[in-house]
Amino acid sequence: MTESPLLQTRLIELAQQLTELQRRILQCLKDKGPGLLLEVAVRVLKFTEDVHEPLRELQSLGLVETQNVRGGQFGSELYSLTADGERVVRLLNDPAFIREIRIAAPAAPDPRRQEVELLNKLGDVAKEKGELDKAVDYYQQALSIARDQRVEGSGK
Repeated sequence: MTESPLLQTRLIELAQQLTELQRRILQCLKDKGPGLLLEVAVRVLKFTEDVHEPLRELQSLGLVETQNVRGGQFGSELYSLTADGERVVRLLNDPAFIREIRIAAPAAPDPRRQEVELLNKLGDVAKEKGELDKAVDYYQQALSIARDQRVEGSGK
């Protein structure tokens, strides 16, 4: 059974907006089956207070549902995946989708590049204040880091 393009688009958007913890929660519910709050927390190696809100958000998105259980010493709600939750987990396990998410995600800023930019700005400020020796020092530090990056990037 194939899904409608509208449903597929909705599921892709849902999968893209999930946090890493929410993805892990969905995966553990898929792998290990339904679980109480404490069980889900243990499966993702978190405390219950860290997992409670992400589970509620997944529930509001329609990816997780709860069933009340009686006599539960570790909670009274059993969490399980909905049909849409199952579909999202399938998407999250699809290598093509994972590549697409990585391509769409902005690259993390390079801290060395940021350091070079900051040192250049500090050099500019020192120059404007007439502190030329200090400005030259900042510019030389930036140049040294930039050269180191080039050497590392070329594989030498």
